[in-house]
Amino acid sequence: MRMISIPTRFDRWFSELDAALQDATPGEVFTPAIDMLEHADRYEILADLPGVEQSEVDVAFNDGSLTIQGERSVPEVSEARVFRAERCSGRFARTVVFREEVDVENIEATFKDGVLCIRVPKVERRKPRQIPVAVH
Repeated sequence: MRMISIPTRFDRWFSELDAALQDATPGEVFTPAIDMLEHADRYEILADLPGVEQSEVDVAFNDGSLTIQGERSVPEVSEARVFRAERCSGRFARTVVFREEVDVENIEATFKDGVLCIRVPKVERRKPRQIPVAVH
């Protein structure tokens, strides 16, 4: 009877699993997914920031562009052998350009459960005004 050691079986299994998933390996840079919504009175930008601390997020508005910047850290593992690592870390930035004027002074951002929500109010457009002509 031929015996195969347990570590050899595990090594082969992980090797086969890694080969099968090779095409699914994501990029090395963390890029948060965002949704952009338009309401009657505002725009909303939702950014998924899993594993990012609120203190590591910076939101700025400059020249019609809203920029979300930050850094995501993934803890290093020193006590175990890593046979697959897909979680990305590092600095990130996403920019949204607004073609219309927005109310910059009233932009609000909230962060809850790893989701950043930014509310960008629209500027109220001036309505046309009828000017009466007086007869003299």
